[in-house]
Amino acid sequence: MKIKKVNIKNYRLLKDFELELEDNLSLIIGKNNTGKTSILTLLDKFLNKSDKKSFAIEDFNLDFRKELNKLITQQEPNNLEKKKIGIQLRLEIEYTEADDLSNINRLMMDLSPDNNRIILGFDYVIGNDELNKMAETYLEFQENEKQKKVVKPSYEEKTSDDFLKDYQADFFNFSKKSIQYDTETDAINEENYIDLEKEKISLRNIINFKFISAKREVSNKDTDSTLSTQTSKIYKQSESSDDKQEA
Repeated sequence: MKIKKVNIKNYRLLKDFELELEDNLSLIIGKNNTGKTSILTLLDKFLNKSDKKSFAIEDFNLDFRKELNKLITQQEPNNLEKKKIGIQLRLEIEYTEADDLSNINRLMMDLSPDNNRIILGFDYVIGNDELNKMAETYLEFQENEKQKKVVKPSYEEKTSDDFLKDYQADFFNFSKKSIQYDTETDAINEENYIDLEKEKISLRNIINFKFISAKREVSNKDTDSTLSTQTSKIYKQSESSDDKQEA
């Protein structure tokens, strides 16, 4: 089994991003502040942390944050036509007859021999009902800020950005699902899916993802022959293991 494609929406610099992976090795090369690390941090948040509290308002793409700000501050009720908006991750997994399918059989939406793909979907999104509740809460928040200003003229009122920072986790929902892939249209059918949390389906035996930050200390106190404290520790552990084998 291999992850063939990664789709990301509305996460940091990645507004609508698609990445196709090679069979053996894929390298992502680019300038600083272009979204390379964002790919890894989002995978870590969805695959390892699985908690909506791990997301902050700073994780929203700037354009999406402006859109959300506009939606909660307008006076009329919102209408998303049953759509949900927010941060999304889609992983396209391809399998063959040689693979052991016992770990993925509960994720398979189509038993047709022509369909050898599984689409895993991860969402941190808000629907129309929650959006309207959020807008109502913002009006209350705004009124309270005005009252604080009346009581204390020197008080600096909080903005809608402050509101989103403090309250977005109360209205956004986290979900994991297996989504149908339609071979006839060569497209994902978002309306047909299996809710992995409701069905208590674990992904631990399917995807094992580890994320190691590349941040390095400017001054390397452990050794002069390594690039970082982290690699120094790995090097020392390796030396210790070799010494034990020689003994």
